[in-house]
Amino acid sequence: MFSAVFFFFLASTTLSRAVDPSGNDISGSDQVGIVASELSKPLMVRVLDDKGRPLSGVEVVFDILEQPKENIIYKKFAILSDSITVTDQDGYARTRLTLGKTVGNYYIIAKTKDGSLIFHASALQKHWFLFLLFSLFGGLGIFIFGLNYGSKGLVRAAGAKMRDLLFSLTKHRFMALITGIVVTVILGSSTASSILLVKFASSGIIMLQQALGVLMGINIGTTITVQILAFRLLDYAILIVGIGFFTMHIAPKFRNIGQAIFGLGLLFFSLRLMSLATANLKYLPDFGSVIVSMARFPLLGIIIGALLAFLLRSSAATIGIVLILAFDSLIGLPQAVPIILGANLGTTFSSLMSANTIEGRRVAIGHLTFNGFVIILLFPFLKYIPSIMAWIGGDSARQIANLHTSFNILTAIIFLPFLKPFTRVLESFVKGTKHEQLRKQRLAPAFLSTPVIALGQSAREIMYMADIVIGMVEQSMVVFRNRDDSLRKKIIETDNEVDQLEETITPYLIRITEGEMDNKLSNYHRALMNAVNEIENIGDVISKKVMIYSKKQIDTGFVFSKEGFAQIENYHQFVLSTFRMAIDALATRDRKLSLEIAKRKELGYQKAKELNEQHLDRLKKGLKESLETSTVHVDLVSDLERINFHAAVIAESLL
Repeated sequence: MFSAVFFFFLASTTLSRAVDPSGNDISGSDQVGIVASELSKPLMVRVLDDKGRPLSGVEVVFDILEQPKENIIYKKFAILSDSITVTDQDGYARTRLTLGKTVGNYYIIAKTKDGSLIFHASALQKHWFLFLLFSLFGGLGIFIFGLNYGSKGLVRAAGAKMRDLLFSLTKHRFMALITGIVVTVILGSSTASSILLVKFASSGIIMLQQALGVLMGINIGTTITVQILAFRLLDYAILIVGIGFFTMHIAPKFRNIGQAIFGLGLLFFSLRLMSLATANLKYLPDFGSVIVSMARFPLLGIIIGALLAFLLRSSAATIGIVLILAFDSLIGLPQAVPIILGANLGTTFSSLMSANTIEGRRVAIGHLTFNGFVIILLFPFLKYIPSIMAWIGGDSARQIANLHTSFNILTAIIFLPFLKPFTRVLESFVKGTKHEQLRKQRLAPAFLSTPVIALGQSAREIMYMADIVIGMVEQSMVVFRNRDDSLRKKIIETDNEVDQLEETITPYLIRITEGEMDNKLSNYHRALMNAVNEIENIGDVISKKVMIYSKKQIDTGFVFSKEGFAQIENYHQFVLSTFRMAIDALATRDRKLSLEIAKRKELGYQKAKELNEQHLDRLKKGLKESLETSTVHVDLVSDLERINFHAAVIAESLL
C-alpha cells in the first residue's frame, strides 16, 4: 500500500489540451463568442501518466488570467463555471467560460501540481458581422471620396495643362503612354480615366491609336496609387489628414496640394477603418477555406475580383481591400493573385458600358482585349507568380502592389509595339452604322472632374445650339416672304430641340463647380451659362412670337407694304449679323469683337425706333398695307430688337 502511494507521488504527470481519438483538438481554446454569453464549447484538459494512461481524480485549477479592463467599468466580468475540478476516469477536466461585457481577448490558465496550460478566447460584439459590413461599406465610401477629392486638387493644380497633355502629347505612342500615366495619377482612378478616354474618342478629340496608347499608360498609372497604399502608413492616416486640412486652410497658395494630401490621408484612414473590421473576418467559420480556394480555383478569384472592381468602379479600391487582408495576414499572395488579375479585368467593364459610339466601343474593347489577353497568357503560370514576386522582394502587401504594377507593364510591353496593326484590327472587326459613326457624344459626366475640358465640350454644344437658332432666325423671313406654312411648323418643331439642348447644357454647366476653376475659367463658365439662356430666349422669340405673326399673315392673307417689308428685312439682316458676331466672340473670346457687339445693342434700339417712326409716317399717308399690318409690323420690329438685345448680352458677358 505504501509503495503504491509512494509510486504515485514519484510518477510524473502530463497536462495537455484535450484531443479526440483522431488527434483533433477539442480543448475549446481559441473560441470566439459574443460578449456576455457562454462559449459554445467547454475548456478541456487531459492528465496522463508517464506511460500515457489517463489519470482520474487529479485536481485541476482554472483561473481567468487576463480579460479586458473595461469589464471593471461595466462590473460584468468573465465567469468560470468551475474554478476547481478533478479529472474523470478518462483523465479529462473541464469548465465553461461566460465572457464579460467587453469586446477583446480573454486568457484562462489551467494548473495542476505538475504544469499549466493557457487558453485563449475572443469576445465579439453582438451582430458583429453586420457592423463589419457597415464598416466596409463606410470605409469604401471614404476611400472613393478621398480618391476623387484628392484628385480634384491635382486637377486644379494642373489646370489647363490637362487639355494640352491630352491634345499635344499623344501623337507618339510612347508619349501617349506617359500621358496616360500622368492623367491617371492626376485623376486618381483608372476607371475614371478610361471612361474619360472613351468619351474623348467618342467625341473625336483623340484618335483611336492615340487612345490605345494612353489606355496602357492609364493601366500603369493606377498602380502608383496601389504602390503608395502598400506602405504601412495606416497609423499615420489621421496625421496626413490633418496636414492636408491645415495646408488647405492656412496656406491658400498651396490649397490644391493640401487637398491632394487630405485626399491621400482619407485613403489611408479608410483603409484603417476597414482593417479594424476585416480583422474579425478570420472568425467566420468558412473564411479560411474560401481564401484557400482562391489559389485552388483561380477562376473563382478572377471572377470575384472582376465583379468587385466593376461594382466599386475602381480597381484601386478592390486591390485596397486585398491589401487590408494582407496587412492582417488574412490573405497571402497565392490567394491574392487571381483577385488582382480579376480587378484588372473588371475595370474594363465600366468603360465598355459607357461606350455608346463606334470609336468609344473600339477603345473599350481594346481595353478589354489588352487585359483579357494578358490574363489568359498568365493563367497557366499562376502558381509560379508568387515565387517571382517573392524574388523581387517585399512583404505580402508590397508583393501584391508589385504584381499589379508588373501586370500592367507587361501589357504595355506586349501591345505597345503593335498599336498600329491592332488599331486596324479593331477598325475592321468593330463596325457601326453610318449614323453611329457620325454621332458625337458631347456632354459626358466623366468630363466634369476636369472643368477645362467640360467647359470646352459645353462651348462646343452651345455652338451647335446657336447654329440651330441662327438657322431659325434666317428662315423666319423666308416664311413671311413665301407664306410657307410647312417651314413655319418646322421652325416651331426645331425650337423643341433647342429647348432640349438647353435642358441638357444648363444642368451640366451647373454641375461644373466654380470652386474647381481659376478666375479666367470661372468667368468663361458664367459667360457660357449666360449664352445658353440668351440663345434659348432668341429661339423662343422666333417660335413663340415671330412665327405667330407669320401664321396670322398666312391665315388672313395681309400684305406688308413693299417699303415696310424691305425695312424689316434690312433690320433682320442687322440683327442676324449681331447674333452671328456674338457667337463668334463666344467661340474666340475676342474682347475687341465683344466691345463692338456691345455697341450694337444701343444701335439696334435706335434703328428699331427709326423704323417705327417711318411706319407711323406711312400710316399718316393712309397706305392700305400699312394700316392692315400695323400691329404685326410694330410687334415684329420690337421682337427683332429683342433678339438683337439678347445677342448683344452674350458678348457683354465676355467683357
